[in-house]
Amino acid sequence: MRFSLLYEIALPMELEAAGKTESEAFWEAVEQIRYAEEMGFDAVWLVEHHFLEDLSRSSASDIFLAAIAQHTKRIRIGLGVVLMPTPYSHPFKIAERVASLDIVSRGRVEFGCGRSTTAEELDGFGVPTDQARQMMVEAMRVVPQMWRQREFPGFKGAYMDLPARVVVPKPVQKPHPPMWMACGSPTSFHLAGELGVGCLSFTISTPTELAKSLEHYREGQKTAKPVGDFVNNNIAGFTTLYVGDDDAAARERGGLNSIGHHGRVLKYIRDVPQRAGYNEASHSREGRASVVGTDVQLAIEEARVCVGGVATVENIIRQWEAIGIDEFMGVVQFNEITHEESMRTIRLMGEQVIPKFRATRPLETVG
Repeated sequence: MRFSLLYEIALPMELEAAGKTESEAFWEAVEQIRYAEEMGFDAVWLVEHHFLEDLSRSSASDIFLAAIAQHTKRIRIGLGVVLMPTPYSHPFKIAERVASLDIVSRGRVEFGCGRSTTAEELDGFGVPTDQARQMMVEAMRVVPQMWRQREFPGFKGAYMDLPARVVVPKPVQKPHPPMWMACGSPTSFHLAGELGVGCLSFTISTPTELAKSLEHYREGQKTAKPVGDFVNNNIAGFTTLYVGDDDAAARERGGLNSIGHHGRVLKYIRDVPQRAGYNEASHSREGRASVVGTDVQLAIEEARVCVGGVATVENIIRQWEAIGIDEFMGVVQFNEITHEESMRTIRLMGEQVIPKFRATRPLETVG
């Protein structure tokens, strides 16, 4: 199993009101990621979010990750995810920016794709919810074509009409960086399998519930027609991660902040679940609602969040490993968790948790 961190550059409004700055949040993340590389983590992923003041300040993920590439040497650099519908970014620019990041990171990029689930982002950029998924898929199909040959021959689809152009630069990784897609509903899991891309999944549901969703992903793989030049069949799952020396104290502190984090996410979704294109069951959305309304200890016992002492955290990760998660992604900078607490989580994971999984399952390189 691989281990990675997922960042949103969290700065809750109450912490900002108390004096903490965006600059501090960014540079704390840099320090944590550098330390995570030392502690044996395999990758770092960064979201792309816009207008979500109380949740994420990460609106220019490729710029931040370009800086991370200069502070690290080995750790993989994950775009988790690039918002693909054309109103967010023109596909020419996505191809250029992902390739540029691959160059400055010396070939370490993982290319995740998504469409967003928040009203602030969808409405802010004028993305029609009933067409967002189709827009995303069309862009996912066309971007690898821009890397495949010197001159892109042009493309006319339902949502874009692109002229022939020489799109530069090209990625270091050949034929291109591994592609992934965010998954939260049965149809999105199935679609990711059909497109031949890796699955970026929320782990806010129980392992049993997520295992059912992964069946949709694997079913889609049976008839896969890859959007890229190769199939990436890896499954990554992310959740809040908090590790402490004392199990009871860590469960309480990490659990309460996990619930607080998911509450911040939910308030930005607003009426999106009632809109065409998003009105299906989603374990990421419904799982968050379940956690926000439940007892902290129950959420931990059901492995909906990954918090506690070393033994508790290892047990939770074992449950995710058992259902086929290839990459465990932890969110360590969230809600009101301090920088020192995040650094301790990274240290304890590196010293006492990750080595146990390395001993039982050799590390495999994505792509």
